[in-house]
Amino acid sequence: MRGRYDGSDMPDITINQEDVPLIEQSRESFAEFLQLAFPRCIPLFQIPRERRFIAMLPAAYMVRQRVNGVGWEDHLLQVSLWNLHDLGVREASFGVEAWENTKPELRPEGDPTEFVRFDRADATDMAKGTPSSINYSTVTSGRGFIAALNNVVHRVFDYNDQQIEVGMQRTDDMKKVITLIHQARQNQEGLLFATGRTLGSLFRQGLSLEDTEVRCAIEVLSSMGCVSVAVDPEAGKMSFRGFSAMAAMSSALLQGMDWERIQEIRANVEKLQTQLATGESKAIRSAEMPMVGSRRRR
Repeated sequence: MRGRYDGSDMPDITINQEDVPLIEQSRESFAEFLQLAFPRCIPLFQIPRERRFIAMLPAAYMVRQRVNGVGWEDHLLQVSLWNLHDLGVREASFGVEAWENTKPELRPEGDPTEFVRFDRADATDMAKGTPSSINYSTVTSGRGFIAALNNVVHRVFDYNDQQIEVGMQRTDDMKKVITLIHQARQNQEGLLFATGRTLGSLFRQGLSLEDTEVRCAIEVLSSMGCVSVAVDPEAGKMSFRGFSAMAAMSSALLQGMDWERIQEIRANVEKLQTQLATGESKAIRSAEMPMVGSRRRR
């Protein structure tokens, strides 16, 4: 018989045939869990993108805590359950018994005690990565953090019609490129344009998509919502070709911005999207790209 705690009006999630009620948690608890989950996004990039599911992070945390005897009422364990619920997971199984009852070809390598299987799930906005998943309710409650992480691990960037994964670069490398961007900024020029010119100038110096500096500049651009550019290094020209409200809002949320600021960012990105759609390309075209920094020696 499935177990159920009495007296709960909250939604529940079924784990190993036990109906576990979700208990409301503070935004601080969701933020605390985010600090644990964010660095664990990096190993997910080793998994093919089509099989990469951000629910793996809260699921793995849940399993580790339960194996260690942590009760369902624990605040971080509850956050992991809310994450699973918001990503559409309605029923899951874990442990050796679940591993034994799974077809051999579907069993991943590793310790069977850490095995987890999603038995029933719905396609929610958070799981699909739609902008509607970041709203007043999810931002102020903290439940939108997992949607933002979902965007990070699936984010792609189009460079001259070549699609690449944005990924996550080292903090020290990012700081160096951000310094370059600020050095390249002209007067009160927006950071989006300064970053675009910096990216273009890196290509003019002979760097490629394989170079760390380029990947850092792309990550910065995508965090502002730019997800597609056209660059002509020979002519020293670059133009923006595509923007994503979800990328911009996700980055803003992860950077700690409040709902009012996130709304402003979304409005700015949507304005740029409209300018692209209506052919107002001059309004979102960067200036010529002078060299920045020093030429890379090869």
